[in-house]
Amino acid sequence: MKRFIVRLARVFSTAVFLGGIIALVSMAYPVSASAAPKITMPLVPGFFNGEMIYYINTEASDAAVAAADGTTYVPRLVNAIGALGTADLYHVTNFSQPNILDSVPNPVGPNNTDPDYSPLWLIHLVTWQKGFTPVTLKSEADIQDAQSAGKVIVQATTIVVNCPVMVTSTGTFPGALEVNLEEAAEGEGTITLPLIKGFANGHVNFYISTDASDRAAAVQDGSNFVSKLVNLRGSGAEADLHPFVGSANPAQKNVEDSAPNPVGPSNIDKDYSPMWDIAPVTFTNQSFQAYPLIKSEQEIFRLAGIGQMRLLPEPGLIINCPIVRVAGNGDK
Repeated sequence: MKRFIVRLARVFSTAVFLGGIIALVSMAYPVSASAAPKITMPLVPGFFNGEMIYYINTEASDAAVAAADGTTYVPRLVNAIGALGTADLYHVTNFSQPNILDSVPNPVGPNNTDPDYSPLWLIHLVTWQKGFTPVTLKSEADIQDAQSAGKVIVQATTIVVNCPVMVTSTGTFPGALEVNLEEAAEGEGTITLPLIKGFANGHVNFYISTDASDRAAAVQDGSNFVSKLVNLRGSGAEADLHPFVGSANPAQKNVEDSAPNPVGPSNIDKDYSPMWDIAPVTFTNQSFQAYPLIKSEQEIFRLAGIGQMRLLPEPGLIINCPIVRVAGNGDK
């Protein structure tokens, strides 16, 4: 089979819109692979309305699910349920087939018009009843028909997983550097995404950007526009990410209030969430000769307490940026 690879060269930017102020934190990702921090992740096949789609799997609110999937345990994602920030994912328990999603971005990227789509999925378990021969279910309608006929039982859980959709019949995630769909249907496809450097708790970390509650921010990031994510504000499902507005240390990156410790199912930092509420900050004195490099929220608050920094009004923007790597303090 001829290898099907999509390559995309782009300049990646994270923009925060604050009234008339635009705080822009950017990283260039040129064509040269050696110059671009990136990560290659598996594409997981799924079904939506009878068609095959592909997503990535990054976090789960349940420790057992995170362990089974090799993703990061994030218990606070369960708070997205009450905030109406989730969509529905159906997992068939006693027949081998891809999961079924009730919605996908249409199209993939910042022009999405489907208000029901969310990368946060509330898992529903679908179990075939004895006496019926299982068949592949490819849509929510298929599940509902089988349920009405008494063929399956559908049980909602309280488990939320973060699985941003990357590829559908409407296109491919705009922020991707490369997509390999050669054997995607067999679960062997991959997607390569830019890595963005940040700081949390004094340590360097790297994250990806997949979804934004603001369309303009999604355009800047090449991510999916997801209006439903704004519901997460104040829900407890989100954490704070601090971009720096105005003058700062040339090496300054965004500062998150938490990070997984460690990345993966053994994470013990209950404050971490990939759903970031943008909370911009600035140095009070915009004419320092040498700005300090800030690597923690604690340091921001300390400097704000003595008047050297200010917490700016929040723009009401939620972005989905899973942290996928955490380095040691001082690592680069």
